[in-house]
Amino acid sequence: MSAVSSQRTTLRRSWTAVAAAFSSHAVIAGLLGPWMPDLKDRTGIDDGGLGLALAGYAAGLFVGTRLAGPLVRAIGGRAAVRAGIPAMAVAAALLPAADGLATLTAIFVAIGLASGCVDVAMNIEAVDVERRFGRRVMTAIHGAWSVSLFVGAGISSLGVAAAVPISVHLPISAGIVTAVAFPILRWLPRGDAGTLPTEGADADDVRRRGASTVALLGLIAGSSFLLEGVAMEWSAVYLRDGLGAAGGTVGLAVVVFSAGMAASRFIGDRLVGRLGQPIVVRIGAGMAVMSLTVMLLVPSVALSIVAFGVVGLGMGPVVPLAFRSAGWTARTRGDTALPIVVTAGYTGSIVGPALVGPLADAFGLRIAFVVPVVACAVVAVAAQATVTTDPPGR
Repeated sequence: MSAVSSQRTTLRRSWTAVAAAFSSHAVIAGLLGPWMPDLKDRTGIDDGGLGLALAGYAAGLFVGTRLAGPLVRAIGGRAAVRAGIPAMAVAAALLPAADGLATLTAIFVAIGLASGCVDVAMNIEAVDVERRFGRRVMTAIHGAWSVSLFVGAGISSLGVAAAVPISVHLPISAGIVTAVAFPILRWLPRGDAGTLPTEGADADDVRRRGASTVALLGLIAGSSFLLEGVAMEWSAVYLRDGLGAAGGTVGLAVVVFSAGMAASRFIGDRLVGRLGQPIVVRIGAGMAVMSLTVMLLVPSVALSIVAFGVVGLGMGPVVPLAFRSAGWTARTRGDTALPIVVTAGYTGSIVGPALVGPLADAFGLRIAFVVPVVACAVVAVAAQATVTTDPPGR
């Protein structure tokens, strides 16, 4: 086998392994949502109790992203992913065993911890693939994550509709995901994932930027996650309570928003090749600002659904590109800025939906939805922070 052919095989395997990591992470996460009513009934908790349990999941995610950096330094990104995916699956499979608020919360914390660690580690692996092989893969792999999240939710929805017991469905589904993905994960790159070269030719491509730039990347990620959280959790409420949409229509905003995000992520790497990262981020965020503004000024159900689709198209590539920039930004000891930027993103996903609720109670939903408009405007203003050295390949 020629050297070129061998490199192509290694690249293909590495890309497939990273895609498998993102996809399995998303499928396991997607499995959980449709089973929430069943978990609530089995544990005998009310809405407030379920909210507390899910707060445990959010706390676990936050802590997991902070633990990921030291973990990757200690064992490498490859090992962190290969250990984290089965850990997520085992924790998810244990959910049917919860017998009350305390145990349900503890299991959600465990899922969040594993998920947060894997999220950072798999993004570090994606950056490592780009650095090793000179190919842009980040936005497409995030597109695979978006599609896989729907696959997981669909699998569980079918299980709920078929009245399969959760104690059977979740363990089997999580086990199958792990069994399919784990052999492929052995192709993840080996090496010093999580650190960047400090000498040699590769070091010329590493951007050593100040804390202010890292903070801007965190602000972009946090604002983008905030927008995504609001769109996913509040768009249906906005259509129903704010515009009087019928029951069968209210879920369309989430569908078109998610579809728009996935679609733009699959073409995002090619757009970056032509326009550069800051321009793609700035144009996408600007599209989102204009679409949301028109939606708030013109109260129409149809127009609002279209607006959410445009917002998804515009903002889809933003998080992957912020993560790529963070992964190419060296901090102390050669560590990348990726863990702290991922943490900032999850912080935004927690803050956004929680902020909209009180504002909606006090001033109404249309005023509350100014929050995601401001978040998208922040992304547009800070877009230059995503500039990075492109991989040499195209």
